[in-house]
Amino acid sequence: MGFFDKLSENIANTSKDVAKKANEIAKVTGLNGQISSQESLIDGVFKEIGKLVYDNKDNIAGLDLSEVIGKIDAAKAEIERLKAEIRTVKGIKVCEQCGEEIADEVAFCPKCGAKAPVVEVPAEEAPAEEAAPVATCKNCGNPLEAGSAFCTGCGTKVEE
Repeated sequence: MGFFDKLSENIANTSKDVAKKANEIAKVTGLNGQISSQESLIDGVFKEIGKLVYDNKDNIAGLDLSEVIGKIDAAKAEIERLKAEIRTVKGIKVCEQCGEEIADEVAFCPKCGAKAPVVEVPAEEAPAEEAAPVATCKNCGNPLEAGSAFCTGCGTKVEE
């Protein structure tokens, strides 16, 4: 009976993983849709600015565009907020030094070696374990991601 119990457990775990991934994809798709809406709003405001400039071509110096520019600024801020929410859903953060997207749990960027910002990951949303690492850091023994130039645990440059 042990074989069937193990098989049943594996099926249940796989089902949970698939459901979690489907939920993540649905959330990211919805957020990307909201980003597209904000981008469309920005395009519309740019057209509005062009019309205002044309309609006031004889008095451009007296034209006040602060209200329409405020709409663009608000939409861009919303896009950045949505992108941050997508990163949270995916369990990633952005290296402040080089802009590389990195896993929330790493302490140092694998691309540039910079100390990564600390991001709190709720227990139920922690990213799933990834494939086995290719090597370990000679300094701290931390597993190294394939192609990493720096250790994500201590920041030591990886020797090739």
